[in-house]
Amino acid sequence: MKRAVGRNGGVAAALTVLPALLAAQSTSNDLGDAFEFERRGNYEVAAQRYGGILARSPVNLSALLGLERVLLPIGKLDSIMPYVDSALVLQPQNRSVRSLQLRVWAQLDRPDGLAAAGRDWVSAMPGNPEPYREWSNALVKTGDVEGARRVLEEGTRRIGGIALAQDLAELAVLDADWAAATRHWRTAAGENNSLSAAAVTSLTQAPLDARQSIIDELTRDRGDHLGGRMAADLLVAWSRPAEAWALFDRSLPEDPQRAVPLLRRFADRAALVRSPQGARARGFALERLADLALGPAAQRARIEAARAFADAGEREAAERMLQRIAQGDGTGTGSGANAVATLIAVMAQSGRVEEAERRFRDWKDRLTVDDAGELRVAIAWAWVRENALDRAEAALEDDSTVSVLAVRGWIAVYRGDLLGATDLFRGAGPRAGTREEATERTVMLALLQSIGPDSAPAVGKALHHLARGDTAVAVRELEAAAGGLPTHGGRAGVLLFAGRLAFERGDMEAAERDLLGAIASDSASASSPAAAYHLARVYLTLGREDAARDRLETLILAYPESAVVPVARRLMDRIRGGVPQT
Repeated sequence: MKRAVGRNGGVAAALTVLPALLAAQSTSNDLGDAFEFERRGNYEVAAQRYGGILARSPVNLSALLGLERVLLPIGKLDSIMPYVDSALVLQPQNRSVRSLQLRVWAQLDRPDGLAAAGRDWVSAMPGNPEPYREWSNALVKTGDVEGARRVLEEGTRRIGGIALAQDLAELAVLDADWAAATRHWRTAAGENNSLSAAAVTSLTQAPLDARQSIIDELTRDRGDHLGGRMAADLLVAWSRPAEAWALFDRSLPEDPQRAVPLLRRFADRAALVRSPQGARARGFALERLADLALGPAAQRARIEAARAFADAGEREAAERMLQRIAQGDGTGTGSGANAVATLIAVMAQSGRVEEAERRFRDWKDRLTVDDAGELRVAIAWAWVRENALDRAEAALEDDSTVSVLAVRGWIAVYRGDLLGATDLFRGAGPRAGTREEATERTVMLALLQSIGPDSAPAVGKALHHLARGDTAVAVRELEAAAGGLPTHGGRAGVLLFAGRLAFERGDMEAAERDLLGAIASDSASASSPAAAYHLARVYLTLGREDAARDRLETLILAYPESAVVPVARRLMDRIRGGVPQT
């Protein structure tokens, strides 16, 4: 009997729930039908279907939003208002329906209706900032920025506190009132520190003439560390990292646990400023971070600081960081080995090659294979810059990796061994080093293959000057070397190379002389159309557009099969269209 009663009770409960389930299923089906009519563009029928759902379920948000979508394109959006009113009678504090009401009045451009809806929502939810916020947003969409500001200010007076400070700041930015934006953002971030990042992102948009006043406003109170940090973030974003670090350094909290993440964040932001000043500011932040951190974290920070200082050209600061890790680390493992590898690279780059090589010999057995290989290459290049090619080759030892083959190829170039350089470059292939390095080798291979003799010491000597950073001497020596080459055995190619170098360094007189020489020496060579194209660029730089146009027209007619013709045509179009060179 008890089982029977229980079974019957379950049936009764199911029968009670069943109508609600069936109604929900019916509404779901009706929504699907309405949406299908909407998808097909039959908005009138869709509106009828959505309206039918709302007649049974006035607060069905999906139906209300669907009705808004379909009434707008047929110009009947105002007919949604009775449905909105019915929904608010049942749920006067429903945020979604209230927002919909404001949005519709804004789309209808009915300021009276919008004002009434805003007031009604404020009355329904006194003390809540959301009605003011949404009312203000709706006014902004109508273009009434001043009205939106008055609404937010009224909300601030009535509610008190800083609930609407962020909204006032964003509105001030929209109105380009940077002084007000700064004040409001500072207020909002002072109450909620997590908003400081949003504040900085917003204020970063300020034009040049407003930026210093923003910094002054944020740092007006010298004891306000948050304002100082926000100002430092802005200075980094505006590529003023040296000022940023000086300000940030004064604004750090004394508590190391709070200071460490702030220093890490500043260092990461400074890394985005691609300049020596940015690298230096990053190095200072990481050095301070290393002093506050403990154990491996401190070691990692010092290594990062050393690399940053090295990028900034601050060799002594880089070594100061690395020596603190490397000294006393006899294991050759972990951060100690990494620090020594970086230190050796810094020494090589700064010209202290003897010391770098000596330290490398002491540590190479404790370095990783990759680190050791990279350092051999770095030391070899350092000796190349010191004009010690034998020592450069000796530094590479018996390493046969493709990176080392590429360096050996360059050493052969500088000795004038063109055949040996060609073989070594081919052995290195396209994967040695970076893409830029591979492209540079390809250009050099093309030059070497255009030269008839297998050996050209004068050309090698000139290219060695280029590798050592003396482009002016390289251009002069390439011109002299070209005179000793056969007319059809590389003279044009070497003069073309010299002319391009001269153009890149801004010596237009030398560039014109060498490029004209390349064309005159062998008009049938592949170098001639390339020289003509670059000569046109020289003339454009000098403001001689007619000469540039004549040179390009001759090139296109005389060498129709040349690979240079497409870029020559583009340059010609740029001249005809009055578009400046980029």
